Amino acid sequence: MPLLLLVACGQHDEPTPGAEPASAPHTDAAPGTGAATATSDAQATDPAIAAADARDEHPVFDFGDNRLSAHRTVDGDVVLDAGSSAFARFTRFDMPTAHWKLHQLRDGARVALADRLASIDILLEDAQRTAPLLFARVWAPKARTLTIKINGRKAAATGATATLEPGWQTIAIPVESDRWQPGLNQIAFETGEPPRSKRGAPPAPPSLGPPGDDRLAYAWLRIAQTAIAADAPDPRAAAVFDPTANHFTLAAGAGLAWYAVIPDGAHVVATVGGGPACRVEVSAQASDGTFAGGLLGGASARVDLSPMSGKVAKLSLTARDCPATTLASARVTAPGPVPVVLPPGKPPRYVVLWMMDAFRAGSVRPFTPGARPEVPNFERLAKTGVVFRQFYVHGNESQTSHSSTWTSTYPAVHNVRLAGVGGSWKLPTRLEVLGQFMKGAGLHTIGVTANGFVTADGGYARGFDEYRNQMRETGAINGIVFGEKVVADGLLKLGRAKDHDQPAFLFMGTVDTHGPWIARKPWIKQYDPGPYGGPFQEFGTAFDLGITPQSMGCAKIPPPRDLQRLRAIYDSAVSYQDARLGDFVAQLEKWGIYDQTMIVVMADHGEEMFEHGRCGHGGALTETLIRVPLLIHYPARFPGGVAVDEGAEAVDVVPTILQALDQPQPDQAQGQSLRDLAFGVGRGWVRPSYTSMYELSHAMRLGTWKATIGRSGRPQVYDLVADPEEHTSVTDAKRYETRMLSDALGMFLAHRKVWKKAAWGVVTNMTARAAQELDAP
Repeated sequence: MPLLLLVACGQHDEPTPGAEPASAPHTDAAPGTGAATATSDAQATDPAIAAADARDEHPVFDFGDNRLSAHRTVDGDVVLDAGSSAFARFTRFDMPTAHWKLHQLRDGARVALADRLASIDILLEDAQRTAPLLFARVWAPKARTLTIKINGRKAAATGATATLEPGWQTIAIPVESDRWQPGLNQIAFETGEPPRSKRGAPPAPPSLGPPGDDRLAYAWLRIAQTAIAADAPDPRAAAVFDPTANHFTLAAGAGLAWYAVIPDGAHVVATVGGGPACRVEVSAQASDGTFAGGLLGGASARVDLSPMSGKVAKLSLTARDCPATTLASARVTAPGPVPVVLPPGKPPRYVVLWMMDAFRAGSVRPFTPGARPEVPNFERLAKTGVVFRQFYVHGNESQTSHSSTWTSTYPAVHNVRLAGVGGSWKLPTRLEVLGQFMKGAGLHTIGVTANGFVTADGGYARGFDEYRNQMRETGAINGIVFGEKVVADGLLKLGRAKDHDQPAFLFMGTVDTHGPWIARKPWIKQYDPGPYGGPFQEFGTAFDLGITPQSMGCAKIPPPRDLQRLRAIYDSAVSYQDARLGDFVAQLEKWGIYDQTMIVVMADHGEEMFEHGRCGHGGALTETLIRVPLLIHYPARFPGGVAVDEGAEAVDVVPTILQALDQPQPDQAQGQSLRDLAFGVGRGWVRPSYTSMYELSHAMRLGTWKATIGRSGRPQVYDLVADPEEHTSVTDAKRYETRMLSDALGMFLAHRKVWKKAAWGVVTNMTARAAQELDAP
């Protein structure tokens, strides 16, 4: 029989309320901004400390604001707060379906409700894998059984099943030593019926829960090295945050840890209180075993993490020496002054959004140095504009991607997708769209596209005064319309608006890098100068590549020489589109309105060129498909010659344009203007880029690391430096990288329908408001 600690049974004995209270009201500033680091009396009197604190630095991460990202330990034991919204990080991304209902109330306490079969993934350090006990604080609506499995096996040969009584109880399940494994561990919870009552036994008490809901409710879990007393306090109480004072209170041996990329030259700074002997141990350890750390407290108000610069690390704060230690204004700082957003010039009179279909960031030099195609016009604009090198669109085909750009909402909200379950090909009328936003800003709205899917019937023309789909005019959905035709019509209509003294918005959609790929002169001879006698002399067609109806991928893998030719054809189309960009800018200069025009160039998705045995798009979430260029050029309001390597997303495009126009942000917008990021605000701490494939699978990139998850719920993690084409998953080898990505992607997916970056920041670096609202009772 399992060790069963009945702290109490019954409806009115509840656990201590969740120990992650509402977020600090001290500031609603964006992450990476804030007051100067607090100093202790010792700092003020010690010349060496004063000199260290005089370094030019700025905060990039606030531990209090990001407490929902923290992992808890008590005396080395892992503690999970199931009552917090942050429990989402462990619940296997709700893939393929959700088995947990988070942030619920049972008997006055915050809990997570589990289906009869539910599981979580946790990361254990080597020392923690000897833990012989799993404790859980559980509320049962009626008599039930609970069986715990670890990595597919019962936690122990005997005792892995507990019998629960109605109400609250703390149970302890023995775990045999061979059940835990290095890295991620899956814990499964199986709820069952108790043995039938013997004849003559009193009837079972009525259910305490809502009618029809007999799920177990969990308040907390603890992976423990030793038994805990029946009256032991809630382990979450060992680490609490006071939002008014902006400080943590940590019991001796209590720890909090975050998984993150350590910025160059990072320091941890904080004020330690509770007594002269109190200390907080800071450690940053990477998957490869490298380490940096030190003690906060007494005369030391900072720890230098510079040896860990650029590494993914488990960044831990652990209380030492005092029964209760306070840690106030705890931040990570980076060298250099606080970024300054320069006073803006005049808003643009003309705005151009150019969507280049099937256009890979990996083929454009300002976004991927060393790319083959010549793009002098992109390079010219980049010198006086901003390029975002980790920009993701939210789908791998046109409609989902355009819809997120048009509405500034994620696919789970607008619900436009061509595959999967429950999607639509039309933009919902409940959401405002691009043309309406621009019309509301007082601009004459013009749309010219050659993308056969971006149609008026689909809702994309709403708000446009003039809208033309040149592809549909040919009678085709996917066909051939050269970019020069789209550009000519766009300039014609923009010129009319200029002549009538109308401020205007122009959307243009070109398809020159979309299949069929057409060899463009003179570049094709430059990129494939040798003799070629194969089938792709001038173009590659869907028929030649084995594309079948209702499929967006190639069925035939061409031999190496043909593949070389196809890639050269694609690159020639990249240079062709760059030339059209040059034509467009030249006309703006000729008219004298170039300096009044904001130019935004992006793509709706990229293109696979057989890196994984596929061509085209719509079939994966590889970088070649969802990482695309984003260039913003308007020197009056954006810095010049800036390359941003933090994450940015398609939902950010509309908010960025509207801010440049001095317009308010739409209530529905889930994105955030990129202007401050372009000036450096929020840079220095890794920011996510997220995408979805028909809501059946998802991906997130953090710096040079990326995770994709599908129906299995197991993340596949890739090192994009060592393996840029994503051939080999390092999920098991890189446990900290896996946990970092799982934390961010799990938290985001659980809240993606309501996440708004302007209010909450990004999931890796939240505002003070985020925890307050995400974890409000």
